[in-house]
Formats: sequence, C-alpha cells, structure tokens
Amino acid sequence: MAESSARFVPDARQGSVESLPRCCASHSDWTTLSEHLLREFPQLPIGDLLREVGAAKVAAMSVGLEAQDALEVGELIARHQLLILVGERPDGARLDPERHVRAS
Repeated sequence: MAESSARFVPDARQGSVESLPRCCASHSDWTTLSEHLLREFPQLPIGDLLREVGAAKVAAMSVGLEAQDALEVGELIARHQLLILVGERPDGARLDPERHVRAS
C-alpha cells in the first residue's frame, strides 16, 4: 500500500481539526476504492462496506461534482462512516440529540 496522506476534516462540535487517514492519494474508480476499503476494514461484513460506499457515491454524485471530485468526497464520506461502524470514531449526530421545536 502507498504511504497514507491525511485529509483534514473540521469537527464542528469542538472547532478542532482532525485527520482522516487515507491509503492512497487518489483512486481511479469506485471499484478500486471499494477494494482498498475492504483491505482496510476486514472486520466489517462486505455488505455493510458496500452499502456505505454506495451511499457515499450517491451523496457525492447527487450534488453535481465532477467524477474525480465525487470520488474523493465519496471516499471521505465512506471512510468516516466505516470508522464509525468499527467504533474508531464517535457518531457525532447522536452524541447529544435535542428536540427541534418548529414554529407553527
């Protein structure tokens, strides 16, 4: 595997910056990304991993990004979700849930 490069993802809760490890500087396509993630997360069932990559692809493609940009954004989304699944990152959306009162 190539040397890891770090992407920086801001943590909105604390205003800090934390790195998200990557296996390669970039991937040529979604299949290659999936293969690399399978090697990095062998503890996850393949169905869970492919579900997260698929959801990340849909999310990244749905905002009109060019193919390579969508792949990079999708990788960050998928990687973050996979890290949550294996317990290496907290699920920030559920740490302090609050009820949102809507104006009538």
